[in-house]
Amino acid sequence: MTVTTALLFAFVLLLAGASGAAVLARLFRGDEADPDSRADAVLSFALPVGLVLAALPGWMLSSIFYVPIGRLAIPLAFVALSAGLLWGGADLPATLPRSSRRLLPVALFLGVFLFFLWIRWTFGEIRQTEKPMDFAVLSGLMTTARLPFADPWLSGERFPYYHFGTYLFALPARAARVPSEYAYNLVAALLPALAALAGFGAIRARRGGSAIAVFGGLLLVLGGTFDGARQFLSDKRLTDLDWWISSRRVDWRPEGSRTITEWPLFTFRLGDLHPHAVTFPFLVTLLGLAGRISRASGILLDGLLLAAVVSANPWDLPASLLILGAGNLAERDFKPAFIRSLATLLPAVLFLVPFALSPRPAFNGLSWWKEGTEAFDAFLHFGVLAVIPALAFGVALVRSQARADRALVAACAFPALALALVVFTKKPVFSLAAGFAAGVLWLLLKETRPGEPAPPAGALRAGLLLAASGAVLAAVPDVVLVSDSYGEAMRRMNTVFKCFMGAWPLLALGGALLLPLALATRHARVLIRIAVAVALLGALAHPLAAIVFRAKSSGPLDGLDGLRWMTREAPGDRAAILWLRAYGVDGAVLAEATGNAYSDYGRIGAASGLPTVLGWENHEGLWRGGRSGDETSARKHGLKLLYTSEDSEGVFDFLHRYKVRYVFVGALERRDFGMNAFPLRATFRRAFASGDAAVYEILK
Repeated sequence: MTVTTALLFAFVLLLAGASGAAVLARLFRGDEADPDSRADAVLSFALPVGLVLAALPGWMLSSIFYVPIGRLAIPLAFVALSAGLLWGGADLPATLPRSSRRLLPVALFLGVFLFFLWIRWTFGEIRQTEKPMDFAVLSGLMTTARLPFADPWLSGERFPYYHFGTYLFALPARAARVPSEYAYNLVAALLPALAALAGFGAIRARRGGSAIAVFGGLLLVLGGTFDGARQFLSDKRLTDLDWWISSRRVDWRPEGSRTITEWPLFTFRLGDLHPHAVTFPFLVTLLGLAGRISRASGILLDGLLLAAVVSANPWDLPASLLILGAGNLAERDFKPAFIRSLATLLPAVLFLVPFALSPRPAFNGLSWWKEGTEAFDAFLHFGVLAVIPALAFGVALVRSQARADRALVAACAFPALALALVVFTKKPVFSLAAGFAAGVLWLLLKETRPGEPAPPAGALRAGLLLAASGAVLAAVPDVVLVSDSYGEAMRRMNTVFKCFMGAWPLLALGGALLLPLALATRHARVLIRIAVAVALLGALAHPLAAIVFRAKSSGPLDGLDGLRWMTREAPGDRAAILWLRAYGVDGAVLAEATGNAYSDYGRIGAASGLPTVLGWENHEGLWRGGRSGDETSARKHGLKLLYTSEDSEGVFDFLHRYKVRYVFVGALERRDFGMNAFPLRATFRRAFASGDAAVYEILK
């Protein structure tokens, strides 16, 4: 990647951010909030809003027509961004006046971006885990001739998995002509920076102070779990912390199996570009803007953001609906909040048309769950995110009554309700969440008697609602499970994973808004501050471990090239990829060896952006369900025929059936099928050769 390419990528992002800022400045015009908080909100949400605006025209058209992405989608993106600048550009100077205070969110964004860029600089190889899958999607979207998007690992079929979030970043990377192996790591560092900035903006939009906003943004993307502290106190060095154990906290049946419990720092450090990762900044943006802009245009924006989040990751639907309700209720009374929330669903449905018409993994219904998450596991996962809201909630209950006896009753009633539910349901997480949510609703909606303190308002009201929504979302897997393609044996996996991930920003930002309340109490002030300090220390184990491990890393320091491993181990493969990018026919089908998931199989198609006959077979099964088994088996058998048989009729039939244009032969193909892999290769034109790698072109 050249300096010119990097600068062009930065320019495209700046254009998107400027357009998003202009639109938000126009929408916030006349807002009665503090000008500084309004300016911070506009600056913080500018790039996520701009990226959605850029992607929307081509995405909407693709639901009905096959849209040429280079000739239509990218020009339409620039038209949309230009229109946004023209529409709201005149409001920008008044909304974003020159002030040193604007440097704070910019410094937060750049600091987090450079930190994760530093992480990626050594650990940026796109290999193992599910990075190759995410890389195939990114490369495919950066090279595909048309939308809707074709499956990169099952040529001739539409991609049946969520990819709108990747499309949001593939579009500017494609416009700037950034090689996909560099774009991958740039996006991986950009995601936490955008999320931290959006977290800052969400707190400022909900009337929190600047210092609390910085704290919330950092806690959101850098906070660790208490499991890291548990391991450290068990005599493990920071560099030896087992992140995998921390990300598999919740036990389930069969005994000994554990669900995924990733949290933002784990996800962003790992570097997978899964839907839950690329959607995260947009979910936080929705959290900050939902219900915030009072005019009808605010409803349209909320609907657009809601549709964008759900299109990118349908698992975020419960979190999005809770955010929509909490955001509206934070700004207005119950009835108008309810009406506005319903009204927001109308434009959201319109923007969801492309998603509704796209193939996706089957939804197999819901099932009730009889057992509950252990309180200890949930506490080790959420840690400080649970401690701060709990302490602030107790303070709010005490302050809700003028008389000491009533304050004592209020402070004890809802914890007692939670304990009673624990005994009755044997589900501690569900019970504690129910008690907390019930108490928050009572605090905010109860009628105030003369002489009693007013209900919490402003930032405290928003904080309580967000934290309560996070608690409810964390309790969902104790009640209902989504039945998906993982089947009965892993039926709780995705529900816990996605609900816990969605609960994190709600609890983190809600807790940040509530922190001043917890620290301002006059009763037990020392104990509460000690509890908060200890909880924050417990959240530092993982980020400190990441810093120490990276600082001591002896790995190759060769930048953001995600394919550097290939340059070292299989330079011929890398050269073939560069040739296919430069001279390959758009949309041409590639044949290469297929094999186990989480391996190097599918590497040529994933890096070149060309669809392959078959990539990771098991992932196609997860996306498409059992109905794909016959097709993937037939393709697997056909590839074996291609690389081993001298039956020209059978090989030609296979090549024509799947419209194969290129056949690749490299180290993996020779390892699996022998040194004479593709014995009929002499029949075809060798279009490229380098070392032990060759590309053969099928012209008949």
